[in-house]
Order: sequence, then structure tokens, then C-alpha cells
Amino acid sequence: MEAQLVDSHAHLNFDAFDEDREDVLRRAREAGLVALVNVGIDVPTSEASVELAEKYPDVWATVGVHPHDAKSLDDAGRDRLRELVRHPKVVAVGEVGLDFYYDYSPRELQESVFREMIALAREADKPLVIHTREAWDRVLAVLEEELRGGPLRGVFHCFSGDVTQAGRVLAWGFHVSFCGNLTFKN
Repeated sequence: MEAQLVDSHAHLNFDAFDEDREDVLRRAREAGLVALVNVGIDVPTSEASVELAEKYPDVWATVGVHPHDAKSLDDAGRDRLRELVRHPKVVAVGEVGLDFYYDYSPRELQESVFREMIALAREADKPLVIHTREAWDRVLAVLEEELRGGPLRGVFHCFSGDVTQAGRVLAWGFHVSFCGNLTFKN
């Protein structure tokens, strides 16, 4: 039996793929890919993710606001995400979370938007795709508070925490995924 692969976190809508998007998908399918989840990081990329999902039967979408882009979310964007999350090919809310490494958006605003995205996921009954960098203590504190309002589910994308942090999120029912950072010496 050949391997059946799912890419659970792609950004195929990025400009870098404009010239060869079809070829990228073809090669992925030839290698055993059966599904791809294209991840939104702001309102325009969330819209693009849904458009890709509508175009390709094996592509699915997420919608959300990455912590870097928290400062870009306005009321019109909130309304648009509430529309998009109901699309039948939207499978999660993400990429959301906290990133204190770059601080492209103020930390307080990142947390506020993260909580909004948690509420959106809860309202839509969708899992979260969580991005965390240099913000583990705060992300865990936010989730612990939010879990008092009921269960949540999702995946910690590009997991970079330690064994204790992994144990906590796994006990809460979340999954963890690893990327190229798994190969780093530290």
C-alpha cells in the first residue's frame, strides 16, 4: 500500500507559487498527497485559501489572523472572517497565536486577537491552528483561561516547546506538529 499523505499546513497561495502552483500540486499528488490544508494568516490570505479550496477538490482552507498581522485586523476583517469560517471547505481557524520573538504587532493586541480567534473557532465548532514563538507561558495561560469556557481542539503548528509544555497541550486534547525546526541542534 502506498503512503497517503496530508499536508496539514501549507501556504500555496503565496506569490512564490504563482508561476508553478499547478505543477507543485501535481508533483505532490504523484508523491502520494491526498489532501492539503492551505492556511490563512490574515483576511486576504484567508480569502485566497478559500478560493484555492474551491478550485481544487483535494485542497482545504483555514481562516484566521497570524500574530504578526494582529495589527491589521479591523471590524470589516472580523466580519469577513465570520463569513469565511462558515464555508464548507474551511476546516480550522488559524494560523493564530502569539509570537513574542519579532513583536510585529504589540503583545497586548496579539493576545486580544488570539482570544477573538479562539471565540471564532468555538462559535464555528472548528479546531485551531496555533503558532507560538517565544510566548509559551502566555499562550498556555490564555488557553488555560479559555478552556474554562469549554473544550477546545486543534494543533500546535511547528511545535517548539519542551516536554512539559507538550504534556500540557496533549492533556488538553491538542495535537503537535513538527517542521524543519526539529532538525536544529538546539
